[in-house]
Amino acid sequence: MKTCLILTLASSTLAAVIRSSQSLAQTAGLIGNYLNRTRPVYFQHDDIRVICGGPPDYPNTEFPASDYSYPIGLLLSGGSRRIHVEAGPAKCIQAACNAGGGAGVFICNDQHNSIDVLYTDAGWFAQQVYQKCKQRLDGVDYVEKGQAYCPDNWNVILSDVGNECTASTLPNSD
Repeated sequence: MKTCLILTLASSTLAAVIRSSQSLAQTAGLIGNYLNRTRPVYFQHDDIRVICGGPPDYPNTEFPASDYSYPIGLLLSGGSRRIHVEAGPAKCIQAACNAGGGAGVFICNDQHNSIDVLYTDAGWFAQQVYQKCKQRLDGVDYVEKGQAYCPDNWNVILSDVGNECTASTLPNSD
């Protein structure tokens, strides 16, 4: 009887170790691909999907993480203000950027009707891209372009806005 009990415990423990090592191998594979820059890399958390290295029609950019501090902070400080995005699909506008251009945040509407998105919601999604697409190189954190999808059929992109920033302040703010 003791032998059966020991075998039962040992086999369930061994099965758990095997399952655990398989999931670690899958996770390590994802991390390895991310660090080796196999693109795009997908992250899924609940209903939120983040893609690092996408979308393909935006320039391949990698800015120091600090370059995104102002644009993301600006969105998060939006309070109850909303940004209007015309009907889509794939209708994108600048939501926040640094006055001189460079790193910025776009909001895209994939619905067939116009939408009004809270700046703070857009900021939260921008933070998800920032966290997932950030990597450390030569002692400095960098964030590459990326996209986070909201289940409500709109998304946020972190990328280069070019030399012209049209969203360095929020409407009705000083």
